[in-house]
Formats: sequence, structure tokens, C-alpha cells
Amino acid sequence: MLSTPQLQQLTETRQVFPVRFGGSLWLLDSRAALYWPEQDCLLLADLHFEKGSYLSQYASPVPRYDSRATLKSIATLLACYKPERVLCLGDSFHDIHAFDRFLADDVAQLKALVLSVKEWIWLEGNHDPQVPEALGGLRAESYPLRTQQGSLIHCRHIPQHNNGLQIVGHFHPKAGFASGKRRFSGKSLVTTDTLMLMPALGQYTGGLNIEDEVLTALAPKPQRQCYVLCEQRVIALPAGS
Repeated sequence: MLSTPQLQQLTETRQVFPVRFGGSLWLLDSRAALYWPEQDCLLLADLHFEKGSYLSQYASPVPRYDSRATLKSIATLLACYKPERVLCLGDSFHDIHAFDRFLADDVAQLKALVLSVKEWIWLEGNHDPQVPEALGGLRAESYPLRTQQGSLIHCRHIPQHNNGLQIVGHFHPKAGFASGKRRFSGKSLVTTDTLMLMPALGQYTGGLNIEDEVLTALAPKPQRQCYVLCEQRVIALPAGS
């Protein structure tokens, strides 16, 4: 679990920003992760392992070592937070053959990361309906989290209509803002009173702008709060923007 001095240092540098959801305090990390101190749980979304090797099959010139970079990010987050539970919100693998393209060293590292925590949960995504059993951990379509106040939060890859409090991935939200003469952009976390849209952690994941009608339908402007992850900081945009 993250220590109080560590938390103070991270928040002072704005690498971590406190977010309220479901009556609980969550910590949004600028490295595109969400930590829940109440249950010592680290949430990750849309890792998209082996997207680089998938794209290279179609003559795309991107490097093929995106999985290694993502594994390094996860290892850094685990070393920082030392969580008891890790919850991956789907699309951990870019396609159903992604695991077959993993390098042996990367497979070994991923297995070691899974084994390093008490509980690791893989949620199904539209890209990876079947996470390989060889990796260990639990598999589920959705996963319930219950707050100390008794609120039930449903974690899944794609939101379901009118299903109470939900934390989801899938959309890879991104946003931008201007400060003086400079314009910044980055991955984003979007919240309403009932929905939290997670940023994508993986490489080459792109994103859907928060102004896109798909996201404004899910999280209407007057009801939403958006946070931008850029330059190792979390920036809270004005409410309703």
C-alpha cells in the first residue's frame, strides 16, 4: 500500500490527483492508472499488448516493442503502490492471437507481475474475450467493488445503460487545454456522478476526444468532470468543460 509520505510527494507534484466517485476517494495517476486506497486496489485499462506486432503485419512502420514499454509502466506502478489487488478493465491484449506473438522474456515478466500481487483480475474486452490461462489471475466479464458506505460499483469494459455506478475502459478518452500561448493534450479520465471513463494505459492506443458525441452522450458536459494527463501531471479541467 502507498505510504502517506509517498502520497504527499505525489500529490504535491500533481503526479497524482484526488478524485471523488461513489462516495470514495480515488487517486488518478498521471501514468494512466487509478488507485483506490480504500481497498488497496490498482485499476488499469486498455493495455492492448502486442498492438505493435499486429500493426506490423499490415506494413505499419511502428516499433514492435510496445508490450515491453507497457510492462515497464505496470512494473513502475506496482512498485509505487504495492497494491493488494490489480483490476484490468478489458482489452489487455490487442487481439486473440496477441499472446502468441509475445516474446518469451515479456511473457515471463508479465507472469511475474501477476504473481507479485495477492489478487489479479482480468476483465473481458471486445479485443480479448479470452485472456490466456497461462498468465494466472482471475477472469470475469465484470467485477463488483463495494465501498465502505455500501455503494456497489460495477467495473467492466463497456458501460451498460442505467446500471448504477460504473467504472469502464474501452473509449480511450483524450482531451486538451490551453495555457497562455501553449496548448497541451493528453489522455483523460472523465467522471460523472455515476460513470468513470478510464484512460488507456497501453502504447499506440490513440483516443477519442472528450468532445466527440459518443462521449458527450455518455457524460454530458454539464454533468462531467475531465482530467488531462500530460507532462507527468494531472490537470483538472473546469467542471462542465
